[in-house]
Amino acid sequence: LQRGDRKCRKIYYGMAKNKKFSGLYPFGADMRFRKWGKLSSNFYNAGFGVEQNRKYTNVNVGLVKVFNTISDVLTVVDKTRKFNGGYIYYRDQLLKKMKPEPGCKFDDFLIECYSFEKEPFRFIIENNQWVANYYKNSVVIQPGHNVIRIPVKSFSYKDDLPIGTITVYPENDIEARIVFTWLDFVKYKERAVKKDPSKPADKIKCVAWDLDNTLWKGVFIESEPGSLVVAPEVIATIKKLDEMGVLQTIVSKNTHDEVWPFIQSLGLDEYFLFPAINWGQKSENLKKIADLLNINIDTFGLIDDSPFERQEVSTSLPQVRVYQDTEMHQLFGYPEFDLPVTQESRNRRSFYLIEQKRTQIAESYANDYQGFLRNCNIVVTVFTPKSDDQLNRCFELVQRTNQLNLSSRKYDRATFDSMISDDKYLKFGLEVEDQFGAYGIIGFVIVEKAGNDLRILDFVISCRVAQKMIEDSFVTWLWGQMRAQGKKYLLADHTRTSRNGKILTVFEAIGFVKEDLGDDKFLLRIDTEQTQLKNDIITVKEGHME
Repeated sequence: LQRGDRKCRKIYYGMAKNKKFSGLYPFGADMRFRKWGKLSSNFYNAGFGVEQNRKYTNVNVGLVKVFNTISDVLTVVDKTRKFNGGYIYYRDQLLKKMKPEPGCKFDDFLIECYSFEKEPFRFIIENNQWVANYYKNSVVIQPGHNVIRIPVKSFSYKDDLPIGTITVYPENDIEARIVFTWLDFVKYKERAVKKDPSKPADKIKCVAWDLDNTLWKGVFIESEPGSLVVAPEVIATIKKLDEMGVLQTIVSKNTHDEVWPFIQSLGLDEYFLFPAINWGQKSENLKKIADLLNINIDTFGLIDDSPFERQEVSTSLPQVRVYQDTEMHQLFGYPEFDLPVTQESRNRRSFYLIEQKRTQIAESYANDYQGFLRNCNIVVTVFTPKSDDQLNRCFELVQRTNQLNLSSRKYDRATFDSMISDDKYLKFGLEVEDQFGAYGIIGFVIVEKAGNDLRILDFVISCRVAQKMIEDSFVTWLWGQMRAQGKKYLLADHTRTSRNGKILTVFEAIGFVKEDLGDDKFLLRIDTEQTQLKNDIITVKEGHME
């Protein structure tokens, strides 16, 4: 296909501004690739700050509009639009001569985007540097929000300054629809650099066990049946971790079909989720398990007797804690294992086992994910938390939730109790169940009464209900309450972190508009008089309310 200016067009409907998303600009670049469609851009060894970049972009957009208008008038005598092309040529020549800002050395090539596809796909990044060097890599784009960082050193640039042509496109000519909010080389502010991505999270969520000479004494393939011994303190550790709500798995270099029957005979199989018993690298197995559990890799700990395996994991995944097998009896004295224990946490493993069943059934619905959700008969009960168990669970959610935490605030118990008892705040717990069983209390929301508006100060939900439209259903319910009371704006506080991009994307998709307050803080706003929200997939009912 061709556009009116006779240029090749390999993107359906071009690149559209989608104001439900924002990043480098107050909109996302919404596009759907055609077969063989690619995006390309030239880099000229120059870099500019975000505000300067936005200024140059606004100037360029204005000039392009002027030259396009003149070219439209001159189409009769200039059918190939050389007048328009002349501006592009001289603009690029000017960019080649520009010098980077002092001290500008990039850190990463940042891809931040939202995929509307139902399945993951690979995305190709190529860099022809106009010299001998040529870079090609691929990354996986997951459904929904993605943040992917490729270290600039991977491109082998001189002084870490990009040059040449960057080309990106979906692998296998997939006609994917993506909204890009960042697709550029970036240098992080000093405060962001200080956030060490290799640092483990404050608390452990999952412990991965080695088997030989760790879970049991001896090597499986070298031992006679029945000769391997599992020490009582090992079993006690497994059971205590389970009661605390710490998930557990296995990463062991063995043959699964040979080892797993023995683990079953010990009665321990039910404690381990997505065990990786194979001959692959343990670091790679840990990453796959983290994806399957939908929790961050920095919340993992590995118990392994082998110095080699511990070093392999520490080198590849420095954000994962590693422990020697001899440390087992000390674990519960470490601060990362100082976790609040509630009835919800005691049931966490069973919740994940039920979720595996849901996932298997969801796969049978192919591309009709909303049809699957509708068939699940999901019910969200909104209530005011009052009992000790309810309040303990809500506090646990605030403390332990990172990815689906809109404000990213962490309260100590005294501050939490003070807000709970303060009448100027509305407090909501969210309890969810479906045809497969109960999820338990998976969400907690604090809302401030702000005159004629309501302001969500905190919104946290468990990753167990990620992508199940629970956020949409609650906001729609709260929006309905506001409409009935004649309130105008629903506001929400958001502090951006390296982990909570998913929940912001959900709120923007609902219809919230983002206002930048600086220092990674944003105010989200939705006008109840101008916005129409509808949720016919999830049932919301009210429990005990105050």
